[in-house]
Amino acid sequence: MTSIESLNQYLAAQFEVWGRPEDRRKKIRAGPVIAITREPGCNGAAIAQELTKAFGLVVHDWEIVERIAENAHVSEQVVATLDEKVRSKLEEWLAGLGGDSSLSAHRYRQCLRRILFTIASHGNAVILGRGANFLLPADQRTIGLRLVAPIETRVRNTMQARRLSRETALKHIALTEQEQREWVRKNADADIDDATHYHLVINTALVTTPTLVRIVGEMLKVTLSPPADAG
Repeated sequence: MTSIESLNQYLAAQFEVWGRPEDRRKKIRAGPVIAITREPGCNGAAIAQELTKAFGLVVHDWEIVERIAENAHVSEQVVATLDEKVRSKLEEWLAGLGGDSSLSAHRYRQCLRRILFTIASHGNAVILGRGANFLLPADQRTIGLRLVAPIETRVRNTMQARRLSRETALKHIALTEQEQREWVRKNADADIDDATHYHLVINTALVTTPTLVRIVGEMLKVTLSPPADAG
């Protein structure tokens, strides 16, 4: 989904689902949000689709998220779908992060955070790519899911999906991993391979997709359950 037409179709569909802020005030609790970070060749896109089917979610691909963040006018339209109370929470969170607003890298991260925060606030989402959980508030009700697999499995999957030779598939995986690692280090000051950043790390070569879906389903029950009464 890279064309302007596809982006417009995506936005039109989301605006229809999210509705106007005044129409959403009756909604008490947003649906689940799953942020997927995957090693290249783990069939992450296919797994994301299975999760959307199982739990009635919508996939938000990272490329789309970045394209929205790069367009100030579109970004404002997206954030405007939040009601005033949630927008205030967003601005307070961003202000607390600090940083020099004159720096392009800081502006880029802030724009991404605005879009990710908006998607997560509306809920019922799978955010696929680069670890959205790194850029969302710690208290956001989001499950951070990391998909991994042995290199031979990932090479085989990449060869099949992209119709590449083994050598080219290996190069593609190595380059993608390097880009992912550097992006997370630069924009989140974190190690993408550090398991403590995720709620769940799953080896897709050993865990079947139906089993993965069941595990995530059990986690969602806990994540979305109402907080216990402090009294």
